Amino acid sequence: MKKLVVFDLDGTLVDSIADLGIAVNIALKEYNLPLNPMSDYYTFVGNGMEDLVRRSMRDKGGDDELYLKVRKVFDAYYHAHSNDNTKAYEGVSELLNELKLKGIRTAVLTNKAHEYVGDILKKCFPDFTFDLYYGQRQGIERKPHPQSFELLLAELNISKEDCLYIGDSEVDVKTAFNAEVDLVAVNWGYRSEETLKNTGAEIIVSTPKEILNYV
Repeated sequence: MKKLVVFDLDGTLVDSIADLGIAVNIALKEYNLPLNPMSDYYTFVGNGMEDLVRRSMRDKGGDDELYLKVRKVFDAYYHAHSNDNTKAYEGVSELLNELKLKGIRTAVLTNKAHEYVGDILKKCFPDFTFDLYYGQRQGIERKPHPQSFELLLAELNISKEDCLYIGDSEVDVKTAFNAEVDLVAVNWGYRSEETLKNTGAEIIVSTPKEILNYV
């Protein structure tokens, strides 16, 4: 049995696409840039907030000066509204409680800026405490680079063999490969099952409860 389950956040534990998309569109509108349909944001997320904003700016994403202006508006709005519509996926709370009953530790590893992660977890899982969570922090390589995963395992004193990683995107598949940990991919998030398979995911589940079969 595994000793630790590490979860990605957006698209795995919680659905945050509405809050992210609204915040970006408000920032784009401020500078008269074309707005994106909410469905496009499913493909923009996963690589951190800088990539999210730059992708959303389309052909203007390489304009560093404009990016910084758009990012400033995005940060200000998202800081105040990151939890307006964000919610836990059905069945996740029950999974977390079952893992706790089995004595299995839990952690969160996400490319979302670290400052937002704690509040989102508190809102979506008010009765559950993760052993550790890491968001994107300055000076630490973001996923799929294994650095943040290795730091997390070291802090919890858990070996790679005793860890299971849960994620919903190509970034998560590559993170598991780079960090040399077992992966279970989920198909309720922001990427299709076909995309996950094409990236190399071998185990894909449709409900949180199924994850227990691989712990």
